[in-house]
Amino acid sequence: MTDPRQRVKEFLTWQNATSPFFLPKELLVRKSTPTVAPTAQFTPPMQGGDPEAAMALLARDTAGCMKCRLSETRTKLVFGVGDVRARLLFIGEGPGEDEDLQGIPFIGRAGQLLTKIIENGLKIPRDSVYIANIVKCRPPKNRAPFKDEADACIGYLKNQIAIVRPEAIVLLGKTALEHLLGHDKMTIRDAREKNFEFEGIRVFVTYHPSALLRSPDLKRPTWDDMKKVMAYLGLPVEG
Repeated sequence: MTDPRQRVKEFLTWQNATSPFFLPKELLVRKSTPTVAPTAQFTPPMQGGDPEAAMALLARDTAGCMKCRLSETRTKLVFGVGDVRARLLFIGEGPGEDEDLQGIPFIGRAGQLLTKIIENGLKIPRDSVYIANIVKCRPPKNRAPFKDEADACIGYLKNQIAIVRPEAIVLLGKTALEHLLGHDKMTIRDAREKNFEFEGIRVFVTYHPSALLRSPDLKRPTWDDMKKVMAYLGLPVEG
C-alpha cells in the first residue's frame, strides 16, 4: 500500500508541473534547517485530488514551526479549522488568549461573534467554511503581528488557500488586508468598497469581529459586506 505522505508529495509535485504557480519545496522535502516561509504564489489542488490529506500533511509540517519569535511564547499553534473543500474562507489576524490555550481559531468573544455572523447571518454552519489567521501563534498581549512574523508565517496560509481553493475569501481587519494583499496604507472603510482578487479568488474585506465588540455601530456595515458575499456565492439574502 502506498504511503499517504508519498501520495500527497506526488499530488503537490503534479501541481508544480502543470501550473504557472508553485508550492514551496518544504511541502515536498522536509528540511533540517527552518527557513523563512516564501511569499510567492500558490496553486489549487488538482481536480479530484485529496485536500484532506494535503491539509493534514501541511498541519503536521507546521506543528513544530520555530520560524519567528512568536513560537517562543505560544501555548499551542493555531493552524486552522473547517471544511477543506469550503466555498468560503475567513482570514483573521492571529490567535488570542483562548485560541492559544485550545489551538482553535476564533473561539473567544470575537470568535463567538464570527460564529453568529456565519450561522445567523449567512445561514450556513460554521464548520462548512474554513477559518485561519495571518499568524498561527499568539502575539504578546494580542498586539498585531510584526511584518517579519507575518512574513515567516504567510507561506503556510497561502498553502491553506491553495488546498481549500474557496470561491471567496473574507479578510477580517486591517492586518489580514495588509499581509495577504499588501495594502498597508488602505483603511478598512476604503477597502470595503473595492474589488480584490487573490490568485483568481474573489476577496472581500470587512471589519474584524473584535472591532465590532468595541464599536457596535460597525455591525451594520459588516452585515452589508456579508450580503455582498452571500450574493456572490448565490446564497439567499435577507434584510
